[in-house]
Amino acid sequence: MKPRYLYKLALIVSFAVMPVAVGATELREVALLIESGASGLAMQVLDQEQPALENNPEHWLEWEDQRIKLFRHSKDWDGLINRLQQLPGWVPKEFKLKSLEIIARAQIEKKDTDAALKTLRQLLWRFEEGEGSSIVELSLPVWRQLIIQAYLVAENIADAEVAMLRFQQDHASTRGDWKRSRATVLIRAGKPEDAQLLMAGEPHMHSRTIYYLAQLLGKKAKPESIYKNTKKLASKKKFADSTRRQFWVVASKAAKQLGKDESAIRAMQNALLLLDRNQVLSQREKLLFAVNGADLWRLYEAYGRRLGNRWQLLSGNDDEWFAKASNLVDKKPLQAMALFAAMSKTTTQLRTRKLAHELFASMLAKEKQGLLLVQQIYLDDTSIEKMAFIPEDLRHRLVEDALAESDIKTASRLIQTVNEPPKGEDAIFWKMRRARILILAGKLDDGIKALHELLEGLLLLQTDQIDRMMQVLFDLQTVGRHEEAIALFRKLPLEGQNGQMRREILYWMADSYKEQKQYRQAARHYLLSAGLLNSTAMDPWAQTARYQAADALLNAGVYEDAGRIYNGLLKITTEPGRKVVLKNKIQQIWLLSNQQ
Repeated sequence: MKPRYLYKLALIVSFAVMPVAVGATELREVALLIESGASGLAMQVLDQEQPALENNPEHWLEWEDQRIKLFRHSKDWDGLINRLQQLPGWVPKEFKLKSLEIIARAQIEKKDTDAALKTLRQLLWRFEEGEGSSIVELSLPVWRQLIIQAYLVAENIADAEVAMLRFQQDHASTRGDWKRSRATVLIRAGKPEDAQLLMAGEPHMHSRTIYYLAQLLGKKAKPESIYKNTKKLASKKKFADSTRRQFWVVASKAAKQLGKDESAIRAMQNALLLLDRNQVLSQREKLLFAVNGADLWRLYEAYGRRLGNRWQLLSGNDDEWFAKASNLVDKKPLQAMALFAAMSKTTTQLRTRKLAHELFASMLAKEKQGLLLVQQIYLDDTSIEKMAFIPEDLRHRLVEDALAESDIKTASRLIQTVNEPPKGEDAIFWKMRRARILILAGKLDDGIKALHELLEGLLLLQTDQIDRMMQVLFDLQTVGRHEEAIALFRKLPLEGQNGQMRREILYWMADSYKEQKQYRQAARHYLLSAGLLNSTAMDPWAQTARYQAADALLNAGVYEDAGRIYNGLLKITTEPGRKVVLKNKIQQIWLLSNQQ
């Protein structure tokens, strides 16, 4: 049954169960696909099923709204902008205005603030030129808040403050989200005292995080008190992860002011462990509470330097630093890690730097959820050199974690830095897997090179190893790298393999020749596959291979040979449907032959 037919059947069943409008049912299915992780399939359904604007404007707008949500869900800001910039000229005015607002938001997410400001000014000009519909009047405060956001993202604090004051004069908003935006501007403008006053008494927990941050920056309360309060609030499981994360960020900053290095590090680690990488942070969160692995590393490194100064460890005296850190590994592990972090910068020897990183990463990985923190510190950019500092056993573990999360991109970045399998793992299987990860990540040339290196000089492969290798070669065929797949099929060591394995390899090679439109070579290999064990074989495998060979010969214009093979299959076929197909093929050859 064809997938398209199944899709339509599902629609019929859903209509029978719940009598609703066709468009609503289909859109629910699109939403279900997105929630199931099939964003690409959802976009295909939108492309194929969205009603034409001129035929059904109302349904077209509903579908377009779902498409916009899909772009946002995928964080495809460029795709969203391009789509909305090419809207037909005759969509409703309200939708055009809303589209411009969405474009501006996407441009802000991209940090293309000049473009965002230009888009927002277009919207304001429309209002000033008399487009005073109720929609425009309701949206005007939103557009002006977006202008403030754009200025903030661009670090243009002076203009952000002017725009904020003008907004307050014109709209006098007392809403909590607007007050939080105002407080953000005040903090960025170096006026934390004003931000604290604005947030005082606000009940929303995000307002409380800003309040404590402003209090800390304005030095209007003791850092010790702020640290205790924010740590207590951050530990409350009833709050959302995003709220707890913001409290941990403030707690870390307060502890740092107090000179409590270990408390600052622990609070920062807790904040990072609550960070959802798939979540789109609000601009306020990005501006006030953004933290990453590099921030955590700097805390460790600064602490290590202070410890080194306290104990009068001389910069460059690696043996002295290593001796001190080694003595602390069991008793005070965090101090040992800090010394290793500092040592990775103070040493002039690459070998010593690598060892310091390896010891630091190994110790961090042993902590609860420590492997996630290793990821945050070492995988936050595309630097292969930085990843190479992670011990190989940890890199293998990180590869497994990435694959468990279907994060092929990260797995491929890591796998490029390791050339040997982990202890106890079959080297051949591991190298095949390594090649496959590279291929799945789109690094086709690297994956193909790894496969050639694996097979070079290899005299024997077990049956299960060849089966696994063929799965990788099928991946190459899927992405159209048929010439390389054929070369690797030919390179497989088949000593000791049974005849059926050889038949299969010939068949898959024939498939690649067919995809390259080398039909004569394809027919040759299909026929070799069919008759390898017995030249007159007509077992199911042989019949399938012979049929494919005849099809290839038909495409090559070798009609007489194709006809003989079809006729041979017709004589032994008992299934009525197959007989009909073969007779049609023979008639097709007769027609084509008579046209020559």
